Amino acid sequence: MTELFARVILPLSLHDSYTYRVPEQWWQVIKPGQRVVVQFGHKRLYAALVVEITTEKPANIEIKEIQQIIDEEPVVLEINLKLWNWIASYYCSTLGDVFRAALPTGLKMESKSAVGITGTEYDGTLSGNEKVILNNLEGKNRFLDELQKKLGKDFSFAALKSLLVKNLIFVEEEIDEKIRPKTETILNLHPSINSHEILEEKINALKRAPKQVALLYHFLHKSGFEETGKTTGISRNELFAGTDFSPTLLNELLKKNILTGFEKRVLSIDEETTGQVDLNMLNKYQAEALQQIKAGFDQKQVTLIHGITASGKTEIYIHLIDEAIKSGRQALYLVPEIALTTQIVKRLKNVFGNKVGIYHSKMNSRERVEVWEQVLRFGREPGKGYQVILGARSSLFLPFSDLGLIVVDEEHENSYKQYDPAPRYNARDMAVVLASQHQAKVLLGSATPSLESYFNAKTGKYALVELTKMHADIELPEIVTIDVKEARKRKQMRSVLTPVLYNEIEKSLSEKSQVILFQNRRGYSPFVECFSCGHIPKCVNCDVSLVYHKSRNQLVCHYCGYAEKLPEKCPACGSPEIKTRGTGTEKVEDELKSLFRSAKIARMDTDTTQNKNAIEKIIHNLETGKTDILVGTQMVTKGIDLEHVYTVGILNADNLINFPDFRAHERAYQLIAQVSGRAGRKNRQGKVFIQTSQPENPLFAFIRKRDFVSLAAIQLHERKLFRYPPYFRLIKVVVKHKNHETAERASVLLAAELRRQNHLNVLGPVAPIISRIQNWYHREIWLKFDRNQNQAMVKELLVRLIENIKQLPMNSGCSFNIDVDPQ
Repeated sequence: MTELFARVILPLSLHDSYTYRVPEQWWQVIKPGQRVVVQFGHKRLYAALVVEITTEKPANIEIKEIQQIIDEEPVVLEINLKLWNWIASYYCSTLGDVFRAALPTGLKMESKSAVGITGTEYDGTLSGNEKVILNNLEGKNRFLDELQKKLGKDFSFAALKSLLVKNLIFVEEEIDEKIRPKTETILNLHPSINSHEILEEKINALKRAPKQVALLYHFLHKSGFEETGKTTGISRNELFAGTDFSPTLLNELLKKNILTGFEKRVLSIDEETTGQVDLNMLNKYQAEALQQIKAGFDQKQVTLIHGITASGKTEIYIHLIDEAIKSGRQALYLVPEIALTTQIVKRLKNVFGNKVGIYHSKMNSRERVEVWEQVLRFGREPGKGYQVILGARSSLFLPFSDLGLIVVDEEHENSYKQYDPAPRYNARDMAVVLASQHQAKVLLGSATPSLESYFNAKTGKYALVELTKMHADIELPEIVTIDVKEARKRKQMRSVLTPVLYNEIEKSLSEKSQVILFQNRRGYSPFVECFSCGHIPKCVNCDVSLVYHKSRNQLVCHYCGYAEKLPEKCPACGSPEIKTRGTGTEKVEDELKSLFRSAKIARMDTDTTQNKNAIEKIIHNLETGKTDILVGTQMVTKGIDLEHVYTVGILNADNLINFPDFRAHERAYQLIAQVSGRAGRKNRQGKVFIQTSQPENPLFAFIRKRDFVSLAAIQLHERKLFRYPPYFRLIKVVVKHKNHETAERASVLLAAELRRQNHLNVLGPVAPIISRIQNWYHREIWLKFDRNQNQAMVKELLVRLIENIKQLPMNSGCSFNIDVDPQ
């Protein structure tokens, strides 16, 4: 007799798929892309994803059965699985890693130990802890971790074990759904009340309960019965809104079969209907650029638009999205940071209404699942669900059925790179592959393109469009470099401000305009130091100094989260002379409040944007004039469009240009150009002030002239000379172990094996700048190889060598992280 089998992948770091037998009752309903419950290992249950249905039975292995089908319809489409396979192959990760990265938490389920009562009679004596456990299990099974949390000190594993021995409880594995659908109670008249006469009888029977009668009349009024003689059903919340009726009254009406209720699923995400407006008219420069982009799409799959800040690229994106929608296809608008979504989502919803969905990491699990379902819905019910998605890098994994356009805004941003955990993908590059699979077009946009994308455009792989005029035909901001060294020598500094920048801020405040100050370091001070002995407190888990946060009065590690109170005396010598050193955004904010006492000052960094709506609130306060000066890290450089900002200050450009990385000058130019672009976007020319102790550095001349082309030419020449991207490919391998000798030995062994391959240029192993993080010692090996080499073979070789080295007993516990195209 023929049998049916399903190949599934599990949300674990496993390369392979696994085969399970499909019970006969599910032969007609099981499909690739559905989630199924399977047992993996001795007891553990997981929600696995079906990738293939087959009649071929693997030889010589015991096949377990699928225990349950979770979904009626696939939650992942076959075209999405195609992308997953490409990611796993290109980025040297497992399919399980991709599975975990792709699906929102609410769709990933695994079993947990559940405890319940067996119902067995017991005549013996029970301890106090045993009685507490049994009382809390009365009538309901509980997950073990929930039981522990609820009972606290009263929980005892010894008591739990004793109850198991006495057969009074059972412990079994159950699938834990990460989220339950959000519902609301809908109320209506009971079906038995099908005439006015029966309703009158029910009301008369309630004469001794006047409050219940009042609630019933209120229900009849709210539900439209008084006007139409029929009830349409209203929600429980709607019934009680603005009243002081007790829920007990409703319960009585339900018990007496006068009203009935059922649970209706509702969405957590905002479904508010937005009044749609027409597209904005493009100016002549934007219109020309749009036509050039379309011409580029006729020849190439990818077009790069190199448009200066405030040139109106967003409006061009919206016109292209509109064309994709009119052709019946979906569009994805990628942004590197959720800070950008606040303003852009308003623009998109104004034009496209409820066709637009948002997807990013600050959304909760339920909201992310609902967006996932709405994207799926568009493929099943054309005209419904989300046709346009605005999101960060994870939105590439959404189950698009027919993508027509992907816009990658600020394509140069390294926020598009996923660092940990695997897969370590670059969303910009992944967008090109995803579009290819859908026969869609990709528009990369930036005022400061990455050299890789610019190189691809100049060599003909991508089409190139340039937009060199500001949208409102305003002059570009004036850029001024200020010599901090000279100001310090003359003792003219006002805290972190040179006299020129200080005076300009005062002038802006007097004119009621706003100021943005950029400091690329959060916290109050990067470290504290004992002035007597030079001791600097360091993290106990990482080889890094602790950052002082004044608001918490704590020293904090930005790598592992370790924190301790600021000591009153030096732990090394006992001296009270502990001083803060260096300047972070918190200190800048603090000192500005002393310098400009009447100004309203806000800060925008990771510490102030933890809450879901924090960024939206900060930007709203700027838009409405409630903030005069905004201090921030890189977050303030990313696409914020403000009308009244005419002054921008970069407080310390030196730490941008002196970073030991071959991309340092490229990134410094990008950051400074982007933050400069926040000034003078509307009405009049802005000014940008760059504080540096190296004003003669050639990079600043390129920035003042906005000469990206010349900078790119010099940087590309150097990269070709020293064998760096885009001319050569890079792969970084990080070897980690809790013992530094083991990490060193394993990395030396791997590097030696790689050097046997004549076609590879192997650098390292070497300890990185921060060589220990969370008590794991790190060693790095870098591989360089020609772009024309078969990179698939290089990756296969690397993975094979790592597997061989991991199997050696002396390397037990070693972790090897492969980062393809590191940023």
